[in-house]
Parts: sequence; structure tokens; C-alpha cells
Amino acid sequence: MEPQPMASYMCCLCWCEQLCCCSSTLLQCYLQCQKTRNCQEVTAITTRVVVPRKMTTKLASGHKVEAMSEEWLARMEEEQTLYNHGMVRLRPGGWLYPTLFTKYADTIYNFKFTEGDVLVMGMPRSGTTWMLELVWTMLHNPDLNNQRADLPIFIRAPHIDKTIRSTVENPRQMTEMFRQMCPGKKVEDGVFLQISEALPAPRVMKTHLPCTLLPLTLLHTTKVVYIARDPKDVVVSLFYHFCNVKFHNYTGTFDNFVKHFMNNDLLYCPYWPNLMMAWGQKDEPYMHFVFYEDFKADIKKELGKLNELLGTNLSQQQLDNVAEHCSFSSMKARSEKDAANYHQGAQKSEGDFFRKGEIGDWKNHFSPELEQEMNRWIEKNCGNAIFK
Repeated sequence: MEPQPMASYMCCLCWCEQLCCCSSTLLQCYLQCQKTRNCQEVTAITTRVVVPRKMTTKLASGHKVEAMSEEWLARMEEEQTLYNHGMVRLRPGGWLYPTLFTKYADTIYNFKFTEGDVLVMGMPRSGTTWMLELVWTMLHNPDLNNQRADLPIFIRAPHIDKTIRSTVENPRQMTEMFRQMCPGKKVEDGVFLQISEALPAPRVMKTHLPCTLLPLTLLHTTKVVYIARDPKDVVVSLFYHFCNVKFHNYTGTFDNFVKHFMNNDLLYCPYWPNLMMAWGQKDEPYMHFVFYEDFKADIKKELGKLNELLGTNLSQQQLDNVAEHCSFSSMKARSEKDAANYHQGAQKSEGDFFRKGEIGDWKNHFSPELEQEMNRWIEKNCGNAIFK
């Protein structure tokens, strides 16, 4: 079977697209454009759009919003549940989000990050929740005696763009917690955005959004930890997540899911521009680019690097505390408790948010043909520049 053509990418720093046809040029484009991007504006080398479409609205970030066609929605809904109000793509970049995102996009783009904040970034199922717990524990609970550690991680260190998915997922416990933390605030104005604003310093937060949808001055004020993971393991983990979570309810085949991922037809896609924008900024003082696989291989070594970045000056005993508290088994157990209290009914199998956390589990899922197809996709987009 001939591989389906993959969607082309647009450089999300300079917004050009003709340079993104091969992996080497794509990476060079990101690195070059990063040098010209300052805190005031993104220099537009070109804004040419190959296939003109009607743009329904424009965001503060400069992106235009395209509603997905009825044909696309119908095709995708054959295998999964989509959002009540449809989905949109943002141009340039092709980012795929629920239509509800447009309500909160400008608020997120203008969010007031401050000195001392730490933002964990990365694509879904890349290890962002694990990293979030590691960072929060290092800053707030290295002696394992902070009572706030009993709260779920999404309260202590909110996912700021979780609000874009729905405002009706929040059960009674979540709503009560929100009203305690944000008295007088309205749920419809964004639960997790407002919880983030109310956090005590140093605040720890998370996002799956790309850099261009976040404040331009982010790396001037905020320490960013971007975690990347082998895309083959990412897509396997994402597949099980989409199958298990009721508001996705994916029922298609694994092979089809991988092709949706490579064709940028899944929530938060495309994968490569998100990752490569961070990669292009990895030498910035406030950007700490890490790999999931490195943390699995030698967590104590990687925690030492985080200790330096965060300025926490933890002792070896405290670092050992963090490693144990944030082990896969410990976090899975806490996740099952949180699911029962805050996400009851959201998953088909409660507590399955943490599945295996293994490296190389993709080998149990990919056929030789599918592996070759994804290898070509990886080679096209980054060669051996990032993932060996």
C-alpha cells in the first residue's frame, strides 16, 4: 500500500511554508527564524497561503481561524466523538482545536506570567504530567510534608489550556474547589486559567500549546521545561487515551489513528512544529529542553539538572524523595484516587490516565509497514537532528 501524502508544515516563527518541504530545511528554518524573533513581534517573511480559505476570525496572536468542513467532521466522527461546536484550524501552523478555543485564545495569549513561574510544555502523552509533578514537588514538597500534595495535580499545577476543551466536564467537587480558590469568579470564564492566576508563588503550570499561542515575552519571565518523547510511543499512548476517555471515544483501528496523527487530524496536532519551535529555543537561558527517555534512563541525573534550573538547591535526600514520590507506581495510585473524586465517569476504565510509561512499547503495536511509514515521516520532518 502506498503511504498517504502527509500534510505540509508551515514555519510557525516566520510563518513561511515553502521552506518546510524537507527535514533539513525545516530545522534550519526554525533555527534561523528564532534569531530574528524578538519580544515585540514575529517578523513575517511571507504569509502566502497555498489554498485560500475563508478566515472567520483573527486572534490576538495573529492567527486566523478556519472552521473545519462538514465533510471533515463527518469523516472523523465515524471513528470518534468530536466536540459539540465543531473544531477549527489556526492559520498559519494548522493547529487543530475545539471551536471553544477561540473563546479563550486571547486570554491565554495575554496571560500574565511572572518571575518565578515555571511552565511545563510538550505535546499530549509526552510525559508532561510526570514532569509537572516533578517540578511542583521540587518547589513545594521536597520533604514530602506539604498537605497541598493531597490535592490533584491539576489543582496544584493547572493545565492552562484544558479550559479550551469543555466547561461541562467539571463535576461538583471540581466546581466547589474552583469557587474556594476563585471566589466571585465565573466558571464560564475558564476554570483552569483562573485557578492558575490564583496560585501561590512560585506557580507551576502546564500547556500543550505551541510557543506562538503564548505570550511573546514568555521566556523573558518564565522558566520553561519542554519535554519531548519518541513520537512512536507518543502515538501509542495517545491511542489508548482516545479509546479510554469518553469524550473522545475512539473506535477506529490503530493504523488509522497513526495516520490521523501524521496527517495532523488529531487534537493539538501538528506534532513537529510544536516540538521544533521549542527545540529552536533550547539554548535560551530560561528554556530547558528534556527527553522523556533520559528521565526514564537516569532520573537522578536529570533531577540534578532541574535542581540547577529551578534554583531549588535540594539535598540528595530531598531529590531521592522527589524521585520516589513521582515514580510511575506512586503517580498511578494517586491518579486512580483523583479519577474517583474529580473525573468520575470521564473514563471507561478509571485510573487509566497512567497506562505503562514504558520506552519502546510501540514495538508491540506497529506492523513493519506502518513502522516504515512513520520512519519516513520522522525522517522528513527532523531527520536524525532530534530523535536518533
